[in-house]
Amino acid sequence: MRTSHHSAYRHGLLVHDTDEELIEGTRTFVARGLASGADVLVHGPSERVDLMREVLGSHPRLGYGFDEELYQAPMRTLFGYQHTLAERSEPRELWVTGTVPLGLDATQQAAWHRYESAVDEALGTYPFAALCTYDTRHRPASVIAAALATHRTVNVDLTDRENPQYVEPAAFLAAPLALRPEAPATPPSSSTVIHDFDHLSAARDLVRADAYQNSAVAPQTIEQLRVAVSEAVTNGLLHGCPPVRVTLWTDVASLTCLVEDSGPGHLDPMTGFRHPERASSMGLWVARQLVDDLMIRSSPSGGCSVLLTVTDQPL
Repeated sequence: MRTSHHSAYRHGLLVHDTDEELIEGTRTFVARGLASGADVLVHGPSERVDLMREVLGSHPRLGYGFDEELYQAPMRTLFGYQHTLAERSEPRELWVTGTVPLGLDATQQAAWHRYESAVDEALGTYPFAALCTYDTRHRPASVIAAALATHRTVNVDLTDRENPQYVEPAAFLAAPLALRPEAPATPPSSSTVIHDFDHLSAARDLVRADAYQNSAVAPQTIEQLRVAVSEAVTNGLLHGCPPVRVTLWTDVASLTCLVEDSGPGHLDPMTGFRHPERASSMGLWVARQLVDDLMIRSSPSGGCSVLLTVTDQPL
């Protein structure tokens, strides 16, 4: 059974169309956070941070951060927050407010939508409060719609209210706005079948040989995918049913791997987002941190599939 959210956890949304609304909403959020004894982080593009610093001033528990440094990639950002919260030596709450980057295209934007949805799963057990700000002057209607679907509360007249448009993370993944990655329709570059743990190394060898031969993805990224694929295959052998099929597609700057077990069983699509508790499996939690995307599906006829993708620039 999934652990309930921490009593101090909140993931709210402020939709605004003027700088005055943004400033007042941010000022109120920061003041409440500091008054509660929390550490507060205000982030955004450099020009937005400069504006907020001028308005809010300084405080020992108030920090500022640039999106160029904090929000480089969705999963890296999400698990960065999770590690920060899990490793904090002091029990103080962490309050965060700011923008979420606008993707360069529909695919990148959808990845940030999925990030916003996954926040509830990955950070919900911590004393964490967020107010995400979306400017309707610079964000298209589809982005605002996704924001409304991924935040539990909306800020109206400086007050947090329950959001009737909120969609639970697992359900959001199945929604069109999530634009979840699919396996390529083109023929794969290679595949293999793993029958037991004695042959697990074949999956890692397949990724290494194919990626180095047919792509220009950085060696570190290839090695990270090798580990992630190994964890996904291990999960299939342990919790699914052998054999486990591994299929790889390589491109110049991207790698896609599909890991399919033979069932029976159902795997929660949100598996691997929450920080593992003691004695619990860490495999897919580790794997999610090593790739750009990891998508889980269960087949109605039995069996589960894990789709892993990484994208890199040629060296």
